Amino acid sequence: MSKKNDRALNFYNKVLGLDRLHYGMWLPEDELTFSKLKEAQERYEDYLIEHIPKNVKSILDVGCGTGILTKKLIDLGYDAEGLSPDINQKQVFTEKTNAPFHHLGFEDFSIADRYDCIIMSESSQYINIDKIFENSSQALKKDGLLMICDYFTLDGVSGEISKSGHNYKKFINRIGSSKFSLLADQDITGSITKTLDLGLDVVSKFLLALEILTEKIQGKRPYLKKIIFWLYRKKIAKLTKQLDLLDSTKFKENKSYRFILLQKAASS
Repeated sequence: MSKKNDRALNFYNKVLGLDRLHYGMWLPEDELTFSKLKEAQERYEDYLIEHIPKNVKSILDVGCGTGILTKKLIDLGYDAEGLSPDINQKQVFTEKTNAPFHHLGFEDFSIADRYDCIIMSESSQYINIDKIFENSSQALKKDGLLMICDYFTLDGVSGEISKSGHNYKKFINRIGSSKFSLLADQDITGSITKTLDLGLDVVSKFLLALEILTEKIQGKRPYLKKIIFWLYRKKIAKLTKQLDLLDSTKFKENKSYRFILLQKAASS
């Protein structure tokens, strides 16, 4: 995985005022607002922390984003480090925390026997399945833990929605040939999909606003509307495609968001 520049991070951070990139965990009564999204994201981090066993001291946060979770872990007394190949994430991470930062992809990570726990919060989907198990086994101490919280695709899924997330059955089957045993596997899909509903609402309103704005132009200068739509045709097409990907009903039909906890075998 090469080093890259996460434009989404810039957008969420500088435009929407969000410090986190993950879905969060919503309550059923939560309204679709950005303030509630922030609460949901904090709840999600607390959920991960609550599931860290008591004997854990050293943690590697893979795909650490802005470093919010890493900083929380440090404040709680853990020896936490971050890892990401992203340039923007490195900059924001180092501004927010003094924790060690590994600026590379997890596939290229080769430190051995250092950590009690590795956390992959919505980052496992970007890493080759074999490398997840191989490099985690190498980096973890005996009895070390691999915590994964991410979405997976279900069997029979095709099209655009199938392009992100590992196949759940394939992932679970891969555990059998790895040096890990499965300690926990929880479906938390129902608690994260309001983020999709919020995203769908935002994108739909933007496209509606664009249509209303260009309708005024259409009456006076019809050629100008055609020029605007031609200039921004790729962005408009991308946003229109997002409407389908942000459909929470389709998400639940095709994907499963899981909390998975694995333990490295003591003999490994």
